[in-house]
Amino acid sequence: MAREKPTLKVGVDWIELEIVSEPYVLMTMRGYAPVVDAKPAGGEPHVLFIGSRSLGEGIEGEVKKRDGKFSGIRMRVRKESEDKMAKYMVEIL
Repeated sequence: MAREKPTLKVGVDWIELEIVSEPYVLMTMRGYAPVVDAKPAGGEPHVLFIGSRSLGEGIEGEVKKRDGKFSGIRMRVRKESEDKMAKYMVEIL
C-alpha cells in the first residue's frame, strides 16, 4: 500500500520534530495503526507511528496541556538502543 508521506525512522540519534496533524490511522500489514504527521527540523512531513507505550507516555503530558491536541507539539525523540523493540526517549521542547 503506497503512502503519500515517508515513514519517519527513529534511531539512536536525536531527531527534533514538530507534530503537524492530529492522530489518524493507517492500514498496515498488521491492521490499523495510529499515526501523526511529523515534520523533522528543516524537512518535509513524515508519518510517525505513535502506538508504542513509551512514545505515548513521553507526549501524554503535553497532549493533556493542549486539551487533547497533538498539532504543534515540538519534541526530540530517539530510541534507547539499536534493538527493534527499544523504548523511545522523548524530550518536549
